[in-house]
Amino acid sequence: MATRELWELGAAEAGERMRAGRLSSVELVEACLGRIRETEPQVEAWIYLDPEYALAQAKAADEWRLSGRPIGGLQGIPVGLKDIIDTGDMPTENGSVLHAGRTPSRDAAVVERLRAAGAVIMGKTVTTEFATRTPGKTRNPHNLA
Repeated sequence: MATRELWELGAAEAGERMRAGRLSSVELVEACLGRIRETEPQVEAWIYLDPEYALAQAKAADEWRLSGRPIGGLQGIPVGLKDIIDTGDMPTENGSVLHAGRTPSRDAAVVERLRAAGAVIMGKTVTTEFATRTPGKTRNPHNLA
């Protein structure tokens, strides 16, 4: 079987490796950030990405896991959120210039649940304005052809 890159792992396999101590969230997030840097000029998927914040979350997830405390099902797993989902610590612009710079005062319920499960919120992905129109062109990061 061919060796896969860390950014190619699914959440289940990455979580299994982390629980077994064969992978850290920091390693996984760094691999994902590297792939984003490599492909984003062609893919154009991210509207907001904060690598330092993502890595800080990953470090905290690793520290939590190593402390022996109970961990969530998504502990240390990086996720991206559509730009229509409110987050209290990053912009949510709903794909609209009308909401440019808008940062909600709190997380949406789905974000609260993701954080409680230990997910690393990487940032926001492109959406159509208010999620109501045909989307602009984005490309598959696994196949740029």
